[in-house]
Amino acid sequence: MKILIFIALVAIQLGLSSCAYIYSKSDNVAARVETLVSKEKYGLALDTLEFIQPDHFNYAFLMAEKKRIQTLANRFEEKLLTQASTQEQNKHWAEAMKTYDTALGKLPKSKKLQEARKQFVIKRDKYLSQLQNKLLVSKAKTLSKKTATTKEIAQVNPDDNKAKKVLRSHIREIELTTEKLMTCAEDGIKNKDIQLAEECLTLAGNLSATKETTKKIATLHKNLNKVRKKRTKSNKKSIQTISKQLTHVKTNAQLIRYRKEILALYHQDKSNKKIIRLKKQLDIHIYNALKTGIKQGQNLYSQGRIQPALNLWNELQQLAPSNQKLNDYIHRAKRVLKKLHSLSNNPNNIPLPKATN
Repeated sequence: MKILIFIALVAIQLGLSSCAYIYSKSDNVAARVETLVSKEKYGLALDTLEFIQPDHFNYAFLMAEKKRIQTLANRFEEKLLTQASTQEQNKHWAEAMKTYDTALGKLPKSKKLQEARKQFVIKRDKYLSQLQNKLLVSKAKTLSKKTATTKEIAQVNPDDNKAKKVLRSHIREIELTTEKLMTCAEDGIKNKDIQLAEECLTLAGNLSATKETTKKIATLHKNLNKVRKKRTKSNKKSIQTISKQLTHVKTNAQLIRYRKEILALYHQDKSNKKIIRLKKQLDIHIYNALKTGIKQGQNLYSQGRIQPALNLWNELQQLAPSNQKLNDYIHRAKRVLKKLHSLSNNPNNIPLPKATN
């Protein structure tokens, strides 16, 4: 598949180069190029100008145009990179892919766009894998709950062919799901995702107790423990450093950074006792920061200093994105600021005094 994509890209590049050469031999190159620019086909426009030789009667003008178009191309590139990045952050994966493809259609030789798209595909595939594993785990849990009841139904009336068929289908489903759980665990070990590997192995053990399955689970557990030991060793220094830094934390910005680092450690291995203690330590600091910060914001708000209050609350939101009380304050402050802005822009209203920052 990758080879076919590569061949297609090469073919497109060759096709564009041929078009650029033909355009460069046009009687009115400047008009051709301007038409391409109006359609944001900056790559083809620049390629066309690459074929212009110094002996061309309009060489100086076209080279000046080339610089202008390159500037436009750079702006276009940055604009779409930002747009795609925002879409990715909001998990609008299809829109982001469309943005990258549109951008590369206009600027096919852009190294920045090519690399960004490549990294995007890696992240998207990883996210897809996470969703698929989530579905697998959910399915395995459901099958595990249904097993006892399904067997009992078949045992209550052994002559019920329909019940037997349901049981056979259920057993087959268990076998297939167990195989997928093994693969899930192997992927988790390979990617050093301890939590995922452990969950998949536990579910596989709950679903199937055959000798073959038990043996394979034991082998995978050994491999998982090796990964865990290496992870624990590599994380030991990080845990000690962050723990020491937390005792001297002075600003919300520092706490935001430590939160990010601690949560990364926690998601890697939720069973590590030292990481759990570190997370509890973090939670206490976040609680105190929220308590103090919300009160400070309220004081600013009551003084009419709404923007500074909002700035403070927005910063705190990075520590507790789902804190409803904080989110309500932010929503209210934004609504009031929007109303004030609307009033200040209305010529029929008396000018409002400038807000104090």
